[in-house]
Amino acid sequence: MHEETFGPVLPVVAFNTLEEALEMANDSDYGLTSSVYTQNLNVAMKAIGGLKFGETYINRENFEAMQGFHAGWRKSGIGGADGKHGLNEYLQTQVVYLQS
Repeated sequence: MHEETFGPVLPVVAFNTLEEALEMANDSDYGLTSSVYTQNLNVAMKAIGGLKFGETYINRENFEAMQGFHAGWRKSGIGGADGKHGLNEYLQTQVVYLQS
C-alpha cells in the first residue's frame, strides 16, 4: 500500500513471516493506522514493536477510543493532534488498541 487511503478500507495482504509482514507494512511514506489480527498475544506485542504507525488496532476495527487521540507518523503527521499530546510534536507516539 503506497497511498494514504481514507474510508472504511482494510487492506489484506498475504505473508509468510511476521518479519515479512512488518517490512511490507512499513514500506510506505505514510503511518496513520495499522491493524493486526492474531490469537497470539506474543505475536501482537512483537508486531506493535515493529510497526511504524501512530495507531495500532489489535483484533478490532479502526475506531479510536474517546479517551485516545489521533496520532500519525511520517507523512501522516507527527505526534498527537489532541490534548497534551499535541504539544509534543517532536515525539513519536504510538497508540495500541487490544481486544482479546
